[in-house]
Amino acid sequence: MCTQAVKRVNDTWYLMKTRDPVSWMRYEDEITLFDSLSDKFRKLVIQNPVPYEDGYYGGMNEQGVAFISTFVRTSDDQISYIRKPYIRLILDAKSAKEAVEIIKSFNPKIGGNMFVADPNQCFGIEATAKEYFVEEIKESGVKTNHFLTLPDKNLNFEKDPTFEAWTKAHYSRAKELVTNIKSLDDCEKLLMDRENCENGQAICSTSAEAKTYTYSAMVFDTKNKVIRYAQGCPSEVGFKEYSFDKHQKKDMLEQVD
Repeated sequence: MCTQAVKRVNDTWYLMKTRDPVSWMRYEDEITLFDSLSDKFRKLVIQNPVPYEDGYYGGMNEQGVAFISTFVRTSDDQISYIRKPYIRLILDAKSAKEAVEIIKSFNPKIGGNMFVADPNQCFGIEATAKEYFVEEIKESGVKTNHFLTLPDKNLNFEKDPTFEAWTKAHYSRAKELVTNIKSLDDCEKLLMDRENCENGQAICSTSAEAKTYTYSAMVFDTKNKVIRYAQGCPSEVGFKEYSFDKHQKKDMLEQVD
């Protein structure tokens, strides 16, 4: 249960996402630099801090290729994008177009609502265990936990009718806000938005309001290769800024104040 959006601003793409974990997922996450012999490029990834558990949630490589996604469960055999090592493999791409081809090459397919971008191009992907729908995004886009093009419905809607209302309310609110984004600060404001909190449908919900609440949030600036990351509910802890540091040795991460 997450909200994500993309926006073209000047000569960069911004990708932004809240992370609202469901009960079977670990709530904790962290930002980690991957720079091993198996990684074609250095990568900053938001991940589960427990090494032996699945959990890659979004990331960007030093080429400015960034990836975010939300899960849309359309079948019992669907594979989630959070499984290792999918996001690290996607971020081996040197462009968004190459990243799309890497995603399409996975067998079995990974499912969900995805955005992938570099400084020049952005693509939206709807994916099930059987097919992908790919479109190039020109100005802005929003995806939550339901499809806009593919006919497949989220199976969780049948178990919990409030979930469908939740994801569509988040989509409508984010669609309204994303058109006005002009800066990274505006991206943060979208991810911290508290409208509809009285009925548990705010983009940023707290643990006091909802069983599934906003644990963390992330923003990727593809041209400047900057990440804004809230390690905790963003309306409560705020964001810190991170970047790749060209002067430090591998396995070191520069936090920019």
